[in-house]
Amino acid sequence: MKCANHEEQEAVAICSVCHQPVCEDCLVNLRNRQFCRNCLESRVGEDTKTADSTRSTFWAFFLSIIPGAGYLYLGLMKRGLQTMIIFYGTIFLAAATEFGAITALVLPVVIFYTIFDTLQLLKQINQGQAVEDSPLIETGFLESRGGLVGIALIVVGALALLNNLLPNYLPYHYLMNRLVPPLLILALGIYMLYKNTRRGEQNGDSD
Repeated sequence: MKCANHEEQEAVAICSVCHQPVCEDCLVNLRNRQFCRNCLESRVGEDTKTADSTRSTFWAFFLSIIPGAGYLYLGLMKRGLQTMIIFYGTIFLAAATEFGAITALVLPVVIFYTIFDTLQLLKQINQGQAVEDSPLIETGFLESRGGLVGIALIVVGALALLNNLLPNYLPYHYLMNRLVPPLLILALGIYMLYKNTRRGEQNGDSD
């Protein structure tokens, strides 16, 4: 039996990876296994590439505490920038409207979600899986919820306007801190019940 790489030489072993016959010049014995030089070089190259692309769990966790920074460390630019815009935009809106309940509701969710999501994506990347740099909120979602987004912007603008005009005439801060948050929670609950009722009616009609 001739060597797969050198037809003029006799084979002395079979490579444990490609199972091709190899001669003395091509044979490499390693940990009681026999390899041809080509397979061994390919395997070492893959291990080196994987080691170079491995991201640090410590730095990914540390940077993910700052919403968006962990995504940027992983090379997910779209996701990272959008997360930062959501996080710091919420702080800006809360400061402009003096509506502190916004930060209490939104910011903890953003922080904890980005930490766990960053670590999950890090695991996939270090395992060699392809991770798409998708935004946190898809454009299609915003387009399909255009009416709700418009209403939210109107509400925020109205709160900012009231903040500038009414503090001297009405107990504005009391209204913002005591009245508005329960009303928003109530409105959200009514909306969710309405959507579930509509969905149930549509399913009933389809049956």
